[in-house]
Amino acid sequence: MTLRFASASLIASLIASLAALSAAPAAAGSPPAELGIPDFYTQYRDASGIPVVSSNKVSEDALVASEAMIEDMLKHRPDLRAWLVENDYRVAIMAEDEALLDLPENAHWTKPAPGDPRLTRCEKKHYEERIGRLTDRAYWDARARGIGGPRTVSSEEDVLGWQSSRYYGETILVHEFAHNILFAIQGADPALYDRIEAAYANALATGLWRNEYAMTTIQEYWAESTQIWFESGRLVVVDGVRVLNRDDLAAYDPAIFAALEQAYGDVHRLRGDPFWRHPARIPPGPIPENTAEVC
Repeated sequence: MTLRFASASLIASLIASLAALSAAPAAAGSPPAELGIPDFYTQYRDASGIPVVSSNKVSEDALVASEAMIEDMLKHRPDLRAWLVENDYRVAIMAEDEALLDLPENAHWTKPAPGDPRLTRCEKKHYEERIGRLTDRAYWDARARGIGGPRTVSSEEDVLGWQSSRYYGETILVHEFAHNILFAIQGADPALYDRIEAAYANALATGLWRNEYAMTTIQEYWAESTQIWFESGRLVVVDGVRVLNRDDLAAYDPAIFAALEQAYGDVHRLRGDPFWRHPARIPPGPIPENTAEVC
């Protein structure tokens, strides 16, 4: 009998392959029936108790990236994760050719009325042109590729960082899931929510983030600041002061920085985040004195 021994390089290759297989995430399955998730969603992953779902049009890579980002955002505060699980929060990922009103939970949506508090200052100023003349579908198709709340939505092109993303240069899932974390803080940690309210009031009173989207509501203040905390948002410039990374944020708005630290601890980079410190976060050309929309 002749014995043949594998070469050292072949053995090393086999070991590496086995390690990669053991580390690879399990394939997405169908949503468990007990969750009551609509049949539209055929793919499911579990982000530490938060369902991540999509139609069969979405690549599994998008669900895996979303799961990793969600888990890391909740890593420091298991109490906030538990609140979201208890209150039936989940995340849907749209395919690039799907839109918000294609999702069964949103099919009935109408456009916001003129007095809706979520409207930005420019939407209020130009309501008829930007909103009033549009159909409900046309408004939402143009307005958003993501939403926060119990039925959070993001998109495949966003979580995979495709250049076709409407928001190329920032990860909108981070922004939208930050809304959920603030809802959880309000429910599970009222003392921290009070600190965030105080930080927002101070920002309004002192002109921080002047005319920026962050000043629309306390929710947007938190979500925009969260993107900067994780270095996953676009450059903000207010009267020549540039805010792009965590150090900038600590210097510019220390009150919200301290609150973010209570929520996220020492987690500064999210696995799966395609725009962490990405060069596209800084717009090409000369840096403006202010990045706020002019209307």
